[in-house]
Amino acid sequence: MRDDVDVLLFDLGGVLLELNDPAATFGIDGDVDTFQRRWLTSPAVREFERGAIDPQQFAARVIREAGLPYPADAFLERFNAWPGALFDGALPLLDELGRHFRLALLSNTNTSHWHADGVSDRLEPRFEHLFLSYETGLLKPDEDAFAHVVSTLGAAPDTILFFDDSALNVESARRCGLQAERVLGPADVRHILNVACG
Repeated sequence: MRDDVDVLLFDLGGVLLELNDPAATFGIDGDVDTFQRRWLTSPAVREFERGAIDPQQFAARVIREAGLPYPADAFLERFNAWPGALFDGALPLLDELGRHFRLALLSNTNTSHWHADGVSDRLEPRFEHLFLSYETGLLKPDEDAFAHVVSTLGAAPDTILFFDDSALNVESARRCGLQAERVLGPADVRHILNVACG
């Protein structure tokens, strides 16, 4: 365990929730890092995950931005199929860590992904605070998203340890004074915190 940390701040997709391969899901070329950077900086994605445009507007704009060869309805089917299930071990890990740390969630997400397959029902009780982009209007990797977390939680930035699957978001969190680590699932979290499995 870490005695220099008060709050564990989790991303959702890729950390607690499995994401299907984006190249296969959306039928695009490129590695995951390239996709993540393009996704996080896409104007259409940012507007949608801020809750500023509806799914049809989002789909039409992404198709134009990325030059995708299929219609909006097909894109939305692919988009809704992108998240998988919660990682095996995610809920027991949160239950264990919740006995030692304050837990919060910071996610660029939308209402359909958050409420799909009972994800929100299972996660919400395990967190002291949820920072969901479609509710706050604030998005990673923007520094004001991290500043809002720090202010709301009333914690010193260097006592917050942030877990995200995106290098871009981890870099931004560190610039804001948070401790931050790139992880791909609960096993990586356990390794960083030296928490045994089981």
